Amino acid sequence: MTKDILKHRYIFFAVSLIIIVAGITYGLVTGYTFDIDFKGGTSIRAELKEEYDNNEISDLVSSITNSSVLVQKTTNGNNSVSITTEAIDQENSDKVIEALKEKYTNMDEPSVRNVQPSYGKELLNSAGFALVLAIIIMLVYIFIRFKTLGFTAAITAIITLIHDALFIVAIYGFIKFPINSSFVAVILTIIGYSINDTIVVYDRIRENKRLVSRSSDLKDTINTSINQTMGRTICTSITTVVAILTVYVFALVKDQQVLKEFSLPLIIGVLVGTYSSVCIASSLWYTIEEFIKKHFKKDTKKNKKNK
Repeated sequence: MTKDILKHRYIFFAVSLIIIVAGITYGLVTGYTFDIDFKGGTSIRAELKEEYDNNEISDLVSSITNSSVLVQKTTNGNNSVSITTEAIDQENSDKVIEALKEKYTNMDEPSVRNVQPSYGKELLNSAGFALVLAIIIMLVYIFIRFKTLGFTAAITAIITLIHDALFIVAIYGFIKFPINSSFVAVILTIIGYSINDTIVVYDRIRENKRLVSRSSDLKDTINTSINQTMGRTICTSITTVVAILTVYVFALVKDQQVLKEFSLPLIIGVLVGTYSSVCIASSLWYTIEEFIKKHFKKDTKKNKKNK
């Protein structure tokens, strides 16, 4: 029996809107955490070659720099650590390194990198340009491939991608992971994954429209298409999530902060991409088509009669 997915479309819209607005609002009120890639600062990386406590290092560095400190375990080396602070001068940088050497006597010579805020702006601009370019290319591709579905199909596919991106921004507002280059990678990966699922659903709608008469109910055609592709979509998502979940568990066990910051939002993003492909994209397309049919096509018929 075919499940009526479109019947609940306004519930899907409301749930997405509530989560996105709540997450972004919470993030703006409490403050998003921007990493050195975006706000600039000083990054110190070193191999300590012994176990360490993030809080101890944070307290040690902040007592010298009098600034907020982010301490992360990295995936490379033997007990490697990444220490990020606000921009500090050479004198304070040397003091931090000296204090670390006193506490961790076996550590290697650390590397120090100063990042200017302008670099973050360049990274953000580059990411924004890449995102806009990708959306334009996908818009043209979807319009050409699915021209029988109308231009609204391409528009709603892009709106769905924006929905996914905003959803992740909202999630970052809740979980307070730092916004850095990993955030950009997560957004672009999720967009690519989501559009693939959406195209699969659209492709089945197009095929089903060919098999039935034009007078057939559009709602039934869309519901049938979603039900036919849902099993494949869910299985693909589960496989992907299991693979990323393995990475996340490894990051938890090894306390690899960088991997956690990438894998957890990616898991959420894959689930969101699946949800939006099944519940949002086609529902939004159908809603817009019905709106156009009720308002604009009626006006066109009236004008023709008057003539």
